[in-house]
Amino acid sequence: MGKSLDEQETTIGWMRDDAYASIYTSDTTMMTRFDKFVKDGDWDLVDTQVGANGWVISKRYKAPKQLLFGRGKQMKLTEEQKEARRINLASNRADNYQ
Repeated sequence: MGKSLDEQETTIGWMRDDAYASIYTSDTTMMTRFDKFVKDGDWDLVDTQVGANGWVISKRYKAPKQLLFGRGKQMKLTEEQKEARRINLASNRADNYQ
């Protein structure tokens, strides 16, 4: 363990006109999750801080802002999948107004 649980934090920041966000974390659980995003190629690992004992203390990442807002990768749908979604959406709308 690099830090005690009450010292672990995650901070996300970005400039309005930047396409990328900067993520800092000293939370080991979040590091595990974010490292998966790096492995998938969606994020970049910018920096890793290691303590004198060899334990990882914190990491900094760079991620596209659109991924943080839930507007991640665009799905490639076939025409059949698109039509099925249209029908499902229309059905849900009809159910809500009855």
